[in-house]
Amino acid sequence: MGAGVNYGPRYEGAATMRLRYVPIIDIDYSNGGFCIGVRRGIGFNFSESKYIQYGVRLHVGPARSPDNDAHLFGMTDIKYYPEASLFLSTRLGPLSISGAAAGSSHGAHANLGCGLGIPLGKADRMRLGFKANWDDSNYAQTYFGVSAAEAIASGNILTPYVAREGKRDTVLTAAWTHSFNKQWFVNTGLTHKKLVGSAQFSPLTQRTSMNSMRLSLAYRL
Repeated sequence: MGAGVNYGPRYEGAATMRLRYVPIIDIDYSNGGFCIGVRRGIGFNFSESKYIQYGVRLHVGPARSPDNDAHLFGMTDIKYYPEASLFLSTRLGPLSISGAAAGSSHGAHANLGCGLGIPLGKADRMRLGFKANWDDSNYAQTYFGVSAAEAIASGNILTPYVAREGKRDTVLTAAWTHSFNKQWFVNTGLTHKKLVGSAQFSPLTQRTSMNSMRLSLAYRL
């Protein structure tokens, strides 16, 4: 359990940034078989091996409000919504490989990524990661498309746009964790995201390259 802050774009493709408070709650039951948390949602891992995990999750899809940024004026308000996903991950020494596919009433999307854990001593550890995301046409249209009605509502500042399926972005991450003792630890990280494909040409996209930073303090029970 803990809390943190994140400084990043107001929405995917935004030119402006904002500071967000991020609560940290992660609970594992049955030796990691069942989990519940803010980031992971509610999930179950069917594997009993520590080297491979696969299972299902139910979590909350990202919301977006026109109030988030002036450039979103006229766009439909996207409320938080339930989303179901399948996940698979494996660990090969310090290297981990993971993938997931999720779907909801707003469409489907998937990701594939890898990470490398680097010990820096007894109390410090660094992690480098890479991930790519893909969307179907419904999901892409939800977050990067502009309907004719939305274009008119924006005062014709935005133009109608049909977002297509395909690769949405590539993400690079670097994180450092320092443990003060067995319970208390601090984590800080940097993320660089590059929008590609249909997402980069959307009228909603002001920047195709975005950076964000996070800092959190947590306690292990």
